[in-house]
Amino acid sequence: MKFHHRRLLKVEPSGPSPPLPSPNTAGSKGSYLSDSDFDTDMVVILAVLLCALVVVLGLNLLVRRTLRRRSEEQVEAPLAPTVTGLKKQVLRQLPMVVYGPRANISETECPICLGEYVEGEKIRVLPKCNHGFHVRCIDTWLVSHSSCPICRHSLLEP
Repeated sequence: MKFHHRRLLKVEPSGPSPPLPSPNTAGSKGSYLSDSDFDTDMVVILAVLLCALVVVLGLNLLVRRTLRRRSEEQVEAPLAPTVTGLKKQVLRQLPMVVYGPRANISETECPICLGEYVEGEKIRVLPKCNHGFHVRCIDTWLVSHSSCPICRHSLLEP
């Protein structure tokens, strides 16, 4: 970078003044920036921008890989074994009662289908919580679940 020093000249009033240089002449000693200075500055600016772009793209790649690894680690983590429903042998062992005046069931309707119990209908009563259901309704539920649909008490626990 060139520094231009300003020189003050003593002007003598007795002589013709020299002609001033034209401001439009490129490359003259009086201009502040020459073409080569402008080209050098542009090269430096473009180099800095290119370096910044490379750094930003590198950081972006690093963050994306880190996030991908974390998500893969979470997927690869062993899941807790899911509890499925009861087997048909176990379903047949659950007690059934016939709905009527002698049956000791406080509900008057099935909580699954919301249909009312009819006298003489078979009701399956779950042993641990004493909730009653239509046999067809609770058997369908217990094929895919192992808990009471009302209180969620597990039927697999000893």
